[in-house]
Amino acid sequence: MKSHKALLLTFLFLYLVITLMPAAVWVCQNPATGESPSPAPSPTAAPSPSPAPTTATPQTFTLQDRATGETLTVSEREFLMGTLACEMDLQSPAESLKAQTVAAYTYYAYQRMYNVPIECDTSNWLVYVPETAMRARWGENYDAHATVLAGVVDAVLGQTLTYQGELALTSYFAISPGSTEAAAHVWAPDAGEEHPYLQAVASPGDAFSDGYLSTADFSLEEFREAALEIAGEGLDGPVEDWLTDVTYTPSHMVKSALLGGTTVTGTQLRAAFGLRSASFTVALDEEGFHFTVRGWGHGVGMSQAGAVFLAKRGANYQEILAHYYPGTQLVLPGS
Repeated sequence: MKSHKALLLTFLFLYLVITLMPAAVWVCQNPATGESPSPAPSPTAAPSPSPAPTTATPQTFTLQDRATGETLTVSEREFLMGTLACEMDLQSPAESLKAQTVAAYTYYAYQRMYNVPIECDTSNWLVYVPETAMRARWGENYDAHATVLAGVVDAVLGQTLTYQGELALTSYFAISPGSTEAAAHVWAPDAGEEHPYLQAVASPGDAFSDGYLSTADFSLEEFREAALEIAGEGLDGPVEDWLTDVTYTPSHMVKSALLGGTTVTGTQLRAAFGLRSASFTVALDEEGFHFTVRGWGHGVGMSQAGAVFLAKRGANYQEILAHYYPGTQLVLPGS
């Protein structure tokens, strides 16, 4: 295991490398090419409205399964095993899996406390899958995978992250473009004030992850069709005026742009064009628009790829959580 000092020096070096990467949008020059990315997995949801919290002491999670229309009630342990199976490669370092488990438990305990419905899709392995689905997919490897799940979950079961004595909204996602994103740039304008632990932090190891870089190409007609979902005017003029005035956040996510005659956010552009993240550059040529995308997911909270990177370099799950959710406290069950 590397010393803490060596880990910090390695992390700082990689951070400087990533932050010096160019992040300009190229419109009408430097055309990009490449294959379209595969469909991105649904990221953890943005903050939901917060009704009055419940006072019950929960021992289970109640889920609405979009695949079957059924309401599922599962124990906390069963839920954590099922959601960890959906979220990460079980060959990842144990400390990264523990960090994911604590983040997931805290996130959904937060949702449960405020009576926010928790949805899953057991057919597509989104949020949660039952043991039967794991056995069907893993076959003879089920026992080995189940042993990993049980070991990780039992090691951290009941542990939560809090901020000023309250459960934290510990959102997470797959891969950052080199830094996570402040919540205020992705969700409601005041999200950063409500959740000050969801700020931008360096995550340079993500650049070495499979899926970090992807591309998406659109003919002019395809671009127009997708753009009209969020911009109802301004696409009748010169093509070079269709997408202009792109601005970036400090984390290299697209903050805003002028799409025809409409000002839109990077999050809106990501959704309209089916991009893996809002960190992208654009090139235009005679064949159409070409997006080059870095990262995968909304970018707020813990990067799963970053957690794996840190764990491989000796960080434990407590250090990983402290890095991605600065200012939070890890609370053990019963304390």
